[in-house]
Amino acid sequence: MKAIRKLEQVTSTAALISVPLRYEILERLRAGPMIVGDLVEALGENQATISKQIAILREAGLLACRPDGRCREYRLASPDLLGAAIDALHALGADAVVKAAECRARRAARGQV
Repeated sequence: MKAIRKLEQVTSTAALISVPLRYEILERLRAGPMIVGDLVEALGENQATISKQIAILREAGLLACRPDGRCREYRLASPDLLGAAIDALHALGADAVVKAAECRARRAARGQV
């Protein structure tokens, strides 16, 4: 039962991060806290879209929020842990791209394109 719960946690977190805009928000916040307006400007999306994605990330526990006057400042809830997870996914992805290219080259050499 514990293995299934861990698997669900991993896959649901990976699904959250796999949405390109959410990933970009997380990457921007790795550099430090930002308000929605700064994210809107940096990512070129409208405020409603950014706010919706932030709400999803907050509900998942990936972001924390601090009131800053009339605005809210968002930051990664666990910057070191989330940063390490994103870095690991980068490394896995880069390795997968290289291995896929090698596999395609071997198949092409055998005439199995």
